[in-house]
Amino acid sequence: MSESRVRLHFLSLILLSCVSPSSFFTLNIDSSSYFACGPHQTQALTEFMSEFDSSQCNLTDPYNGVWCDHSTSAITKLRLQACLSGTLKPNSSLFRLHHLRYLVLRDNNFISSSLPLEFGNLNRLEILFLPNNGFVGQVPSSFNNLSLLSHLELSQNEFTGSFPLVRNLTKLSFLNLKNNHFSGTLNPNSTSLFELSQLLYLDLSYNNFSSSLPSEFGNLNRLQVLDLSTNDFFGQVPPTISNLTSLTELWLDQNRLTGSFPLVQNLTMLLYIYISMIITSLEPFPLLCSLCLSYQFSISVETISRDLLNFLTPLPRLAEKMYLGNNHFEGKIIEPISNLINLKLLDLSSLNTSYPIDVSLFSSLKSLLHLDLSGNIISPASLGSKSGIQKTWKLCG
Repeated sequence: MSESRVRLHFLSLILLSCVSPSSFFTLNIDSSSYFACGPHQTQALTEFMSEFDSSQCNLTDPYNGVWCDHSTSAITKLRLQACLSGTLKPNSSLFRLHHLRYLVLRDNNFISSSLPLEFGNLNRLEILFLPNNGFVGQVPSSFNNLSLLSHLELSQNEFTGSFPLVRNLTKLSFLNLKNNHFSGTLNPNSTSLFELSQLLYLDLSYNNFSSSLPSEFGNLNRLQVLDLSTNDFFGQVPPTISNLTSLTELWLDQNRLTGSFPLVQNLTMLLYIYISMIITSLEPFPLLCSLCLSYQFSISVETISRDLLNFLTPLPRLAEKMYLGNNHFEGKIIEPISNLINLKLLDLSSLNTSYPIDVSLFSSLKSLLHLDLSGNIISPASLGSKSGIQKTWKLCG
């Protein structure tokens, strides 16, 4: 099925002949011919545009446009970015576009609009992106009608309330709720999150969720990216996290996690991992290509020295980035790091250790470009007076 694309020109429709993919997926559109949308669809669209101040629309922006089905002339895809200012009302003409499969409204100014229940009428939607629009209030339960959704993006708004109802959204592979004010618990008995077995990407960061991490996270075994950072999660990381064998990114920093970190030798695909927690026991991590760590340790000297050595020894020579700044280390920790010869960035700032850091131990790190030792005791002491070492030290290998 081929589809046509036309550009909005104020309240008129102008024929175009180019297609640009979004940053998350590619639109497969036959550009061999283009046709205007049907008259009823055109009227609904122009009425929708007239509900807002669209004077800031960038008419040369290839990301703004509308696509029409070749055979039915119905609007199936609509993308308007940083273009509209006004209030999105329940009686908006947007909700007359019942054939929409792809809707992206991002970086607009909807002036503290709540999400109308009428979004649930657009039940053919497969892609719905609504980031950074100034939406407020709760996500309406009618979103549960959008059973064909594979991508749902609601980040960077002012949404409140508990985790949205997603029980019927079984096709979701991408869910981003980042940077809102969602709160409450992730109780497996009250949320259907852990039934979304197709999820590849889940971002709940920068919200106000407060609960322990349910072991049911291990059910989402297709996840490639999991970001739970900057919430109020507490307690131990469940051992079922090791079931997520497809993970490439794991973000758990800026919570209140404690206890031992589970064995993760199964997570061989990991490229990035951010964790901040009070750790009582460490197990070796798998081979990583790029390691980003932010640990907070509060353990005895002997345990730290032994566990950290065991932890760092198996890290790959391919590791390129390591963040260990602003921690509390009571042992000599630098020797194992000096073996990571492919490091390009190393942050050891403010380690809170009484042991001087011997800079000569970094001589083997020929690829190191950025070294931060600020807030530490440097050895030999004469290096501490050199200008580059107080904040950041750049070395060229």
